[in-house]
Amino acid sequence: METEENFIDCKCPCCGEAVSFPEHSARGLEKCPNCTEDLVVPGDGSEVAGKIPLPIATPRLVLRRLASADWKDLLDFLSDEELFLYVDNYPIGEKEILDLLDADQHKKLTTPNSTFCLAIELQPKRTVMGIVYLRFTDDARSQMDVRIYVSRKCQRQGFATETLNVILNFCFAGIGLHRVSAWCDSRNIAACRLTEKAGMRREGELIKDRYLNGEWINTVLYALLNEEMT
Repeated sequence: METEENFIDCKCPCCGEAVSFPEHSARGLEKCPNCTEDLVVPGDGSEVAGKIPLPIATPRLVLRRLASADWKDLLDFLSDEELFLYVDNYPIGEKEILDLLDADQHKKLTTPNSTFCLAIELQPKRTVMGIVYLRFTDDARSQMDVRIYVSRKCQRQGFATETLNVILNFCFAGIGLHRVSAWCDSRNIAACRLTEKAGMRREGELIKDRYLNGEWINTVLYALLNEEMT
C-alpha cells in the first residue's frame, strides 16, 4: 500500500495546479489529472514538473509535432511505393494523410493504444522529409517501439541516423523510458545497419512470421535499455 512518503508532490508546468505521483514515476511520463496535459515527473526534488521536451533541434533537423500544412510534404514520400517495399499498409494517399493529420491533432504521448507521430523537418528549408512513429508497448508507459521513414530523396545523407540518435535520447533522457525497441525486415539491410549503428542490440530473428507480397519473410528484433545508453 502506498503511503504519503511514497509520492512525489509537484506542480503541473501547464496549468500550475498541484499534482502527486508515485515515486516510481520519477523522471517518467505522466498525464496531469487537472488539465490532462503530458508532463515529466521530477526526480531531482524540483517543485515544478517538466514539459515534454519537444520540438527537438539538431544542426540539420527539427523533430516536431505534425501540422496540417505538412500534408503535401508527407504525400511526397508516404505515397512512394519503393520506400515501403518491406512493410505493409503503405504507401498511402492524400485522403489517408489528411485523416492521419486530423486524428493526430487530438493525440498526446499518453493517449492509450495510440501511435504518436513526429515530423522530421529539414533545415533551413523547413521541408518535412520524414516521419517518426512512437508507440508504447506496455501499460506502464516504460517501453516504446520506434519506426522512422525518410524520403528516398534525402537518404544516404545521415538523416535517419541523426533522427534515431536524438529519438533514443528523447526516450531515455527526456521521458525516462526503460526500454526502446525496433524491428526490421531481415532483407532490409540498410534499416538493420541503421539500427545497429545507433547502438541498438540485436535480440533475435523471427523466422517467417510475416506474410508480405506473396511470401513469408523474417523479422529482426532490436532493443536498447536505459542503462545501455552510452
